[in-house]
Amino acid sequence: MSGKNKKFGLYTPMSETEQDALSRLVENQDLVVHILGWGRVDAPRVLLGDLRLGIHWRMDFTKPAAPTPVHFFDLELKTRSGTLLFKERQTAMYGGKPLAIANGVFLDMAWDIAITAIDPKLVKHILPNAHGLTSRFQDKDTHEITMFGNILLSAAERAAMVKLRRQEAASRVDTRQQTAKAEKAAQEAGVIRDPSKMGTGKDPS
Repeated sequence: MSGKNKKFGLYTPMSETEQDALSRLVENQDLVVHILGWGRVDAPRVLLGDLRLGIHWRMDFTKPAAPTPVHFFDLELKTRSGTLLFKERQTAMYGGKPLAIANGVFLDMAWDIAITAIDPKLVKHILPNAHGLTSRFQDKDTHEITMFGNILLSAAERAAMVKLRRQEAASRVDTRQQTAKAEKAAQEAGVIRDPSKMGTGKDPS
């Protein structure tokens, strides 16, 4: 059913087919990070595990001229052809204060994406020869992604799965709450995002 890691505890790994699809994207350098309003990163460093996709890059800012508070970044992970894989708004506040961004500033960024299942249509687009169910959590009858998918589980394992998914949901709620605080702080500060004054030295997206 799942893996166990001494540091992270119980988790549910992707199927081998899903991992193969992501490996294909990584090997072909087909992943692009878009920082909306700022630019894009064409060659991020990608760490692929059986549960998570770790994306690392450096943002070298060429704008604005004067230090400007930035409360959050809107991130999108796409293929080079433009297929959206994942998007997320991440807070840029630390210690209750926004980052001060200006020409000459750089940030080393890390984006950690936990993956429960990948859209089977996307997997088969990346791997045209893939057949059948591509995810452990794809129902064998409806082919929809469900909590238990096509895995045979005991009652105890089902209970553990439900508990795990609740923990994951709580983590996502916390992320949204932190982002909401950043959005509120930006609004209260009267910060207006002007794309003409934003830049990372890359082509804007």
